[in-house]
Amino acid sequence: GNGGLQLLPYKKSRVMTSLADIFDQLLGKQDELDGDSKRRRQQDSAARILAKVSSWHAERPYLRPGVDLGKLTRSFVFDKKTEDISYCWSLNFEPNFFAELCYEGFLSICSYPSKVVYVLMPWLDPERCVLEVDAIHISTNVKRRSGKYTLTVNTAFDGVVAGCIEQHGESWLHPPMQKLLKVLNSKGYTGQKKLHFGIHSIELWDKDKRLVAGDLGYSVGAVYTSMTGFRKEGTVGAGTIQLVATCSLLKEQGFKWWDLGMVMKYKKELGAHVMSRKEFISRLHKDRDCSDVTLATAEHISAKHLVQKLRLHQQELLSSEGKRTCGGEKEDMKQSVAASATKDSHKNSTAAISSVDEED
Repeated sequence: GNGGLQLLPYKKSRVMTSLADIFDQLLGKQDELDGDSKRRRQQDSAARILAKVSSWHAERPYLRPGVDLGKLTRSFVFDKKTEDISYCWSLNFEPNFFAELCYEGFLSICSYPSKVVYVLMPWLDPERCVLEVDAIHISTNVKRRSGKYTLTVNTAFDGVVAGCIEQHGESWLHPPMQKLLKVLNSKGYTGQKKLHFGIHSIELWDKDKRLVAGDLGYSVGAVYTSMTGFRKEGTVGAGTIQLVATCSLLKEQGFKWWDLGMVMKYKKELGAHVMSRKEFISRLHKDRDCSDVTLATAEHISAKHLVQKLRLHQQELLSSEGKRTCGGEKEDMKQSVAASATKDSHKNSTAAISSVDEED
């Protein structure tokens, strides 16, 4: 899966060299090359080799540096040839390129096929899991246990990355991905486009100031996307508390919704719903240019406070929804009376109007 390669010796300059060495020669010192054009030529050369030895990569779109990402996104949404394709790939690990992919709606990971070459893999699933920031389910256990914890943002980026790797393995967080995420977390987007973008670590701490859970994600305008997260072993419920507290913080700071990525059962159980690719892109592009939303905390925030605040908001929503329902029932009754009166209007139109006024 994801392009496992059959390693064969490759002849270059009359010397039999492994594919790994070839890729290292082409891509290993990208930072030292002068000029974007030379870097792009070497990436293109490496990509051609990869496509020859891997049918998986040959069958999927390769993203050259400088590719029109807006056009690519439209092809994923409207072109029937790509409606069942989730992944494309690139050898470009420039932080600004990653941010621009996120801006279009691609969530990118890093693969290491056959431990030969690191490949950036932007994906856009046919379906995406989305959580409205006031719709997360809050259990009694979360309310009871949240008093032990506090929440921060961007205070322990390395610790969150390490926690994710400790729990899930290196998985897609290979060194090039770790490097570009850290650059974006510390420096932000520095490209030519007007993007309101940030990489974030969200941290949950226990009463002894130990990092017990965290989330690694990014914000595009008024939308937050989770990439991965972790929970320390033995911390019962800490992961769920972190999710609920994060949801409350996102709402408090003006975010409109939370992109949870791939559709999974537990996400639906939290209150998330499923969007088609077309619906997701349409909504993201509507909210991605909001510039008055920032994910940050000046200090540790009580998780219990965040949970209680979100719960209170949900109760207020339910109360106002109930009032609207009652109002709707009253309006339905008025309409029913009016319809009944209309049927008899040929007998006594004046009486019919009077009866509606009395009901009102």
